[in-house]
Amino acid sequence: VYDESTTRQKYILDVTSQTGFYDITATSFWYFPEYQINGWLAPIDDLIANHADPEWYHPEDIPQSAMDTFSADGQHYCMPQTIISGMAYYRKDILEKHGIEAPKTTQDIMEMLPVLKEKEPDMIGIAERGAANFASLGTYLGWAWGYGAQLLDENYGVHANSPEMVQAVGDLVSLIREYGPADAPSLTFTQMAEKYVSGNCIFFFDTSGHGSQIEDPTQSVVNGKTGYAILEGPEGRPLQWLYMEGLGINAYSQNKEAAWLFLQWRMSRETTMKELTELARTDVPSLYVLNSPEYDEYAETNGITEYTTLLQESWEMADINYWPFIPQFVEIGDAFMVEVSAAIAGTQDVQTALDNAQRNIEQIMQDAGY
Repeated sequence: VYDESTTRQKYILDVTSQTGFYDITATSFWYFPEYQINGWLAPIDDLIANHADPEWYHPEDIPQSAMDTFSADGQHYCMPQTIISGMAYYRKDILEKHGIEAPKTTQDIMEMLPVLKEKEPDMIGIAERGAANFASLGTYLGWAWGYGAQLLDENYGVHANSPEMVQAVGDLVSLIREYGPADAPSLTFTQMAEKYVSGNCIFFFDTSGHGSQIEDPTQSVVNGKTGYAILEGPEGRPLQWLYMEGLGINAYSQNKEAAWLFLQWRMSRETTMKELTELARTDVPSLYVLNSPEYDEYAETNGITEYTTLLQESWEMADINYWPFIPQFVEIGDAFMVEVSAAIAGTQDVQTALDNAQRNIEQIMQDAGY
């Protein structure tokens, strides 16, 4: 078991040497274009067509949009084991205490936080990822999607400093600087979530994967006190935070059929149901589990039906078009977030930050041959 960066390093070393030591690798959707273009993953369509085990493999259980995320040139390459989209989390008990309605838009957040800062001065208003690396990128591009902003267009043109992007990032950075914690420029997704589940934060926007932790009383003091929302921006588009992870077969594996058996077992009804019943995972990427009586009973018993209902809605509204889905995304994400993190820290304004990001990303794209 390795962390994500170590997993990536070990897998790239393996495939570039064509060793085939690892038969299967976890493939984050943001690494998929690089892996596929370089021929490091084996297509699985022939295995699906000719080596499917009817006891384990039920294609109707797997969201097609997730399968298609890990496809290129008419071929599929991975079985999706994680599907995450965007969601907002807020302290519904605090809002109810002060007679504030549940937020539905980014404008609601901008109006809500100043009021709550006055009424709850000891609480953090908002916590967001601010660390200067690509793992924070999805927050800002996903927020900006609601404003009509998009970092890369269909022709790979760069729009880091478009008027829509400046407005969107400017709004979010202003909220973070005014109502966020002192360490906002360095927060990772883990640290951000810890501030909320500890009970000292009112609101955050991130991926839809936090609900299980928030509603687990062994990890959180705000279980039963949280409201969930899919927010819209000024353009009427839902905010995004898409993340998917699949399991793919190493192109150099000598055990591809055995690896395919493992992938089918991994996504089988029995195994995915155990994720719910034994591991309390509520975002299982299996329509069989999500539509089962067991899932409804679990949600009802644990008082999380608001979250589990909205979870599936968040998947339906997910739009991968907001993401720079190219092999250079890590470089792009780092270049963007170094500047935005500095803006959160107050060492430069948002316009300057995004002008710098524009120049740097244009250079990355040019160097890559776009």
